[in-house]
Amino acid sequence: MRKNKAKTPIPNDGAPVEVLPLVWLRAVYAFHTLSYRDPRGAFAAAVGLPVVSPTTVLLGICSTLYELGRHMEAEEFLKTIQQCRVKVDPPQGAVFFRAFHQLRRYVTQQDKGKGKKPGIGFTEINQGTREYGLLQGPLRIYVGVPERQRAFVAEAMRNRDHVGTHDSLCSLVGNVEEVAEPADVLYEPLGEGTVRSQNGEPVTVVTLSRFLSGDFGDASPRHWRMSGGSNTELVPFVIPGGFTGTRSGKIYRRRDSDPGQNRK
Repeated sequence: MRKNKAKTPIPNDGAPVEVLPLVWLRAVYAFHTLSYRDPRGAFAAAVGLPVVSPTTVLLGICSTLYELGRHMEAEEFLKTIQQCRVKVDPPQGAVFFRAFHQLRRYVTQQDKGKGKKPGIGFTEINQGTREYGLLQGPLRIYVGVPERQRAFVAEAMRNRDHVGTHDSLCSLVGNVEEVAEPADVLYEPLGEGTVRSQNGEPVTVVTLSRFLSGDFGDASPRHWRMSGGSNTELVPFVIPGGFTGTRSGKIYRRRDSDPGQNRK
């Protein structure tokens, strides 16, 4: 099977970075409800999307490795996380509704001018709303990783129990498979390369986050990894389909003619 090379990342210090050949793994997940917040949205009034960010997928793999007790593999994966590639194939459709409930948010930084905050790493409870999606069809996630990491990344993808927020529970359909790079999946950064023609069908631009480097800084403990710092960026991505607003939520529809709906 042909292996693709990762694009060369631009390190902050200008040091050369080894370009690693990638192998692609595919996992198909079914959801009861999908919940993933637009990275630009307020935590207390989260707006849902039918796809998740590359950072969400990659940190989810790392989190699962830690949960499985595979600390060494998780640390190895973090060192090359900026070279891994992700593509997410959205479901055929989704009906989003808004729910009001209590939200837990992690305490991640000190209050300016108020001294030390003893609750770092714990959670605070806030009230807010969040959008949940009832999906028609599964969500397909493709991950390109260095060949030497293929086995433990596949194990992490097999054991992943949620994608998105912690209550966005999922179950694996079939098994994790090695595949060719999914050239027919429309999940591309806007303005980087050419977006293939959709034959007049609608597309949507959503904001997602991706890694710039594997440097998580020294301010947090070694076991505490989060995205959203200087090692990530927000990027507009193009995905197939469009949204229709309703009085109580919104509906995402992917075009009926898309051959990807019958993709196995």
